[in-house]
Amino acid sequence: MPPKSDWEKYEKKVTDEKEEKIVALDESDIQILKTYGQGPYSLKLKKMENDIKDIQKRVNQKMGVRESDTGLAPANLWDIPADKQRSGRPYQVARCQTIIKASNPLPADQPLNPQDGAGAGNPDGDRYVISIKQVAKFVVGLGDQVSPTDVEEGMRVGVDQVTYKIMIPLPPKIDPSVTMMQVEERPSITYADVGGCKEQIEKLREVVELPLLEPERFVNLGGDNEVQRTMLELINQLDGFDPRGNIKVIMATNRPDTLDPALLRPGRLDRKVEFSLPDNEGRTHILKIHGKSMSVERDIRYDLIARLCPNSTGAELKAVATEAGMFAIRARRKVATERDFLDAVEKVIRQGTKFSSTALYAQYN
Repeated sequence: MPPKSDWEKYEKKVTDEKEEKIVALDESDIQILKTYGQGPYSLKLKKMENDIKDIQKRVNQKMGVRESDTGLAPANLWDIPADKQRSGRPYQVARCQTIIKASNPLPADQPLNPQDGAGAGNPDGDRYVISIKQVAKFVVGLGDQVSPTDVEEGMRVGVDQVTYKIMIPLPPKIDPSVTMMQVEERPSITYADVGGCKEQIEKLREVVELPLLEPERFVNLGGDNEVQRTMLELINQLDGFDPRGNIKVIMATNRPDTLDPALLRPGRLDRKVEFSLPDNEGRTHILKIHGKSMSVERDIRYDLIARLCPNSTGAELKAVATEAGMFAIRARRKVATERDFLDAVEKVIRQGTKFSSTALYAQYN
């Protein structure tokens, strides 16, 4: 608190001047003040939030759903019978072995005695021999909700754990693995109903079935293998004395290790030209060839994409170009971009090598 000598400078000076009158703000000033502290999209965001709340309210009205602070579900979603069954005692599974018919049925005017097994569902007082696995056998009656026609000998039933009365009949037990193997919709047509192709079926049997079932017939006839006859005829044509003229024989294979050595002798197929995997320049050229038939951007760096595809064949590069077009189609674009090609390389080349265990792709793994 300031000392008493300094109170004078804190006292309010009284002057004869009149205080200025406070002027109320008009509508334009109020609108200007409202704009302070608001972003450029605040009005749009507020309008969108109101629209969302309005739509949510209408949807809840259509569905009959109302929010509740008590945590209870709406009344239309209540399942009181299921809740009662869940809150009650669980039943024990047993098997009805024998039904003992009552020797003296009860008259219609005599009251029912539950001790005799008679109840609302079993007015005659029949008894049932049930067997509970690993427990014992019991002679019991029916519950109030079960009819005698619902229970048969040998069927599974649910019994009360205390009184052992039969409370509910159960369906037969089926192994789940057997259920998975069953055909849901069995066709009504058999193989005998399929007609036609009689001549073709006979030829197929002669070519496929007879050599497997009766190979001795072909041995006795002296027949030879079709592949051997073709190979011998080819060698005869290559070694023939008749001049072939200006005819060159060119063959291609992707399995040179399986070729017959007789074909590779001098004078026959004695010159080999190996086409190995394309290098970086070859991969670039292959990508450009496939890109010409597509709608792509002009500034795509095919050399970069080729460097990302080491040890790739021409078929794999074609798959990259095709997958790039699929990425553009999924994005609803008419032109494939370089980003599409990079994604295609990641999907076709990288993901394929990730799960490959061959020595060719061991460096990536």
